[in-house]
Amino acid sequence: MEGQMQAWKFNLAQQPDQDPATLWQEVMARLFLPAARPLEPQTGFFGSATRLVSPLGIELTRLTSAPQQIAGRYVRQSDGIWLAQILDGHGTLATSMGDIALRTGDVAFGPVATHTVLTLPVEFSLLYVRLPRLVLHPRLLGPMPVRVGMLTNTQGIQQVFSDTLCSLGRALDHLTLPQLRAVELVLSELLISSVLSDEASSLGSSASSRRIALFHRLCQTVEAELADPDLNVQKIAKLQGISSRTLQKLFSMAGRSFSQYIRMRRLERCRGDLASPLYTHLSISEICFRWGFNDAAHFSRTFRQSYDMTPREWRNANHAAVDDKLNAHPVMPAAVSLAR
Repeated sequence: MEGQMQAWKFNLAQQPDQDPATLWQEVMARLFLPAARPLEPQTGFFGSATRLVSPLGIELTRLTSAPQQIAGRYVRQSDGIWLAQILDGHGTLATSMGDIALRTGDVAFGPVATHTVLTLPVEFSLLYVRLPRLVLHPRLLGPMPVRVGMLTNTQGIQQVFSDTLCSLGRALDHLTLPQLRAVELVLSELLISSVLSDEASSLGSSASSRRIALFHRLCQTVEAELADPDLNVQKIAKLQGISSRTLQKLFSMAGRSFSQYIRMRRLERCRGDLASPLYTHLSISEICFRWGFNDAAHFSRTFRQSYDMTPREWRNANHAAVDDKLNAHPVMPAAVSLAR
């Protein structure tokens, strides 16, 4: 049983009778990316794309193409954060602070649906990642505004993040569902840690940056303690050396109370485990107890209120739909549906 991983491939070389530049615009639209303008004669334009969509909706796309400029914004894209790493070649990213040169391994980022101009003057290979709000909120998108920018440091967690994205981009064709589920967790955590450690990525005063960093540390501590059924405000505040009142205020600024956040994170963890083929040997009760719920009936009611289905219905729906979805949406050798 593989899972709900969606895969799609395209290569302009397999559509010799189509106008390459026009067809490439349709490919970009399918990938929810802004329009691309070739920087070479259209007759010599080439391009290929490989795209995976994880069960949580994280989009992973590798583009290999002739020189082009990707500019504008795609308003149909849902809210979230995008990342772009040049695997081969170089480029320029236009930002509110001026143009930024991008070299192989650099990581550009920004909020989805924001006007962006990325110029790639030579043949290139690029990894594009979109993380939806659901994966990040409220630890990143809630308290911290993010603008278009680049992770400039080459040491510490940002270097780890860059190396991870590079490896991911080159291994995209060979990822299995269990591996992709691990990627979901790693990407969101590395993004949050990397962006928060880069002062240029956040807006506001230094006091605001410190507050954001503290909120991030609180959320990391919560993740490590989720399995504790007795987890409370006092314990997390003590672990971080702050008052309970300060902790509650920080969570309130992020749009929800501490108890609401705990419940949301526990439900999301349970929801992921219930859909995962890695935990089919665990009962629903074992999964809810694994993430700190101490009453299976209460967990079931809360799950249904949040997701409009019971835990068993969610698990059955995910597992039953696997083979049908994979058979109905296999990896496509060419963009047959795009060619008109």
